[in-house]
Amino acid sequence: MKKNQCCPKCQSQNILYVPAKGVFRRNAYQDIVVDDRKLKVEQYICKKCGYVEAYVCDDDLKEMEEL
Repeated sequence: MKKNQCCPKCQSQNILYVPAKGVFRRNAYQDIVVDDRKLKVEQYICKKCGYVEAYVCDDDLKEMEEL
């Protein structure tokens, strides 16, 4: 969904992007903590079927390489 804005489950293109610093900050899946490092997570949610994909933000991918 991140690359083509299309749900792999139902093929809908009605996708909600939730940035890592978005209004849904209280979501338990918003950040991942590994070895005292907080990695920000962005989400893509299909508005038709509810399918969710979560990705570590590109800036934090570099930090994951060091883990």
